[in-house]
Amino acid sequence: MTLMRFALDLPVRRALARRTRRAYTLLEMAAVVALIVLIGALTIPSIMGMFVDARLNGSSDMIRARLADARSMATEQGRAFRFGFVPGTGKFLVAPDDSDLWNLVDDSESVEDDEHIRGELLQDVIFGLDASSIAGADTATPGSTWQLGGVFLPDGTARGFINPDGTSSDDVTFFFGKAGLAPLAVRLRGLTGAVRVFDPAADGDQP
Repeated sequence: MTLMRFALDLPVRRALARRTRRAYTLLEMAAVVALIVLIGALTIPSIMGMFVDARLNGSSDMIRARLADARSMATEQGRAFRFGFVPGTGKFLVAPDDSDLWNLVDDSESVEDDEHIRGELLQDVIFGLDASSIAGADTATPGSTWQLGGVFLPDGTARGFINPDGTSSDDVTFFFGKAGLAPLAVRLRGLTGAVRVFDPAADGDQP
């Protein structure tokens, strides 16, 4: 009787055995965790780099657009318009060259009307007067005054800084990027009012 019951229960035992899963060992779990960490260490930097590149490209488009706006305002309204920025921040301003707004840097509220455009570059992207002010700093140090990014004249040309003798520089170059990384450069040509964005690390000092 016992032998017969064992024989009848044998298929049931085999079915239960097939359904039973072996538990993972601590070594197997540790190997899986290590593999996940390794994959993350390899992929996260490249993903973060893609985000930085996207912000730089977006900020580049923004700068080009605001400089184009300054030129259009100058030609349409028949007076000089300036593009300025605050180093160590993403703040920029387009306004008449003689506007009182150039004496105020604390107001960061975005504005866009017929005479003023004020805003900021994308997250973590800042302006600089030279490449080392961006690439050589892990954290940004905000400036306290607006710096000249170029002045557009009614005839479509542009100028840079006014020299002590009353003459002006023809071209203007400034930089933007993420603190601690090599920045991009913006070159404004005075004679034509043309704007060029380039990578000084790869292209050198563009003529």
